[in-house]
Amino acid sequence: MDKTRVGIVGLGHNGIQHLRAHLDLGKSEVVALCDRNEDRLRAAGAEFGVTALYTDDDFYAHPTLDAVSIHTGDDDHVQPFLSAVAAGKHVLIEKPLANSEDDVIAMVAAGDAADPGLKFQVGYILRFHPVFQAIHQAAIDGDLGDIYYMEGDYVHNLLYQAAATDPVTGRNWYLEEELPMVGGGSHPLDLLRWFSGKEIVRTWCYATHVAFPEMRNDDCQVALFAFEDGSIAKVASLYAPRCAMAPFYNLRLYGTNGTVDRDQIAISHSPEDVHPEFARIEADEVMRHNFEDEIEDWLDAIARDRPTRSGLHDGANSSIAALCAVRAAREGREVEVPVFRARISP
Repeated sequence: MDKTRVGIVGLGHNGIQHLRAHLDLGKSEVVALCDRNEDRLRAAGAEFGVTALYTDDDFYAHPTLDAVSIHTGDDDHVQPFLSAVAAGKHVLIEKPLANSEDDVIAMVAAGDAADPGLKFQVGYILRFHPVFQAIHQAAIDGDLGDIYYMEGDYVHNLLYQAAATDPVTGRNWYLEEELPMVGGGSHPLDLLRWFSGKEIVRTWCYATHVAFPEMRNDDCQVALFAFEDGSIAKVASLYAPRCAMAPFYNLRLYGTNGTVDRDQIAISHSPEDVHPEFARIEADEVMRHNFEDEIEDWLDAIARDRPTRSGLHDGANSSIAALCAVRAAREGREVEVPVFRARISP
């Protein structure tokens, strides 16, 4: 079987990590790189032995390109995605899908109008950590019973991002455009959607702008989400806490038969067993970004013509729910959340 020939757009930290992961896996061939920073582009090409280097949209017409991996800033995902889809390429795109509701809608529409054989992976990387995979399995196996309340937090000191000015544009997109509930909070929110198996239909949110005043947008956002089955979730996103990152995203799930507390799970086998003991979910690794597993899932989906773990509609539903929460805080009201449904083959 021929290897998928991949091009990478955006060679910041995340893009380089994906480039290394592709080379380490050995299941693809990286044939082209694209970045508007020519110095960074040439340095990456020399380090990793890639000779096809682009700073513009000619990248998408590269003659041997099968798939595109997008790692630009959160506010700059739309055009690379639309260009890749228009060129008929498979796409892995970092989360969030986009930084506005209209852009998410446009990207889903483009994906729906494209060749149905294209494989999309939206980078909700936590789905590939073994602890969260074990919780997901327990949820879909029914071990937790009916899940009625969930929590997850993105509590992460990101003050260092204030120095991340783009040498080409002179902008710091992070300070100007980043939305904590979208860029950070959608990570645990995506997990809660994944565990639940249900879609979010309404949201309400409160926000403050105290701890990271350099950011244009609120740095602390706390939202409630109502699911289609009546269950509820709470997600908090804090970008400047003076503390270490919350272990396992402060994850908590409450079901009629069991409870999850971060990396521990307790199952009740009878109505009388009201205080079941927690057991730790064993994993051979600490919290990290499992890029190799995410990439391998995408490449295997391409090779075997199967769905990816975090497809376009799935990723769009997590992204737009977080965006609707931000709008709820701005408008001071509950906001209805649109739901994207995957195409059904005739």
